[in-house]
Amino acid sequence: GSAQAISFSGTYDPDGNSYLSIYGWTENPLIEYYIVEDFGTYDPSTGATLLGSVTSDGSVYNIYQTQRVNEPSIIGTATFNQY
Repeated sequence: GSAQAISFSGTYDPDGNSYLSIYGWTENPLIEYYIVEDFGTYDPSTGATLLGSVTSDGSVYNIYQTQRVNEPSIIGTATFNQY
């Protein structure tokens, strides 16, 4: 694949649990990922391991990892890392 620019605008005002995020998969290695811009009442990083942080376009993003065991994936049931 190649780099993709993503732009968005609008107002995010959650009432309860929701995520403003980009979601995707890679196949080799099998990885599920979320780029979370904001979230509602539940922090999706709860229980995950903080690996570090990166800065992109003036925003700081923390990078978390957790392992999913025998969970549905784009290739069927599998064990994979989630970021």
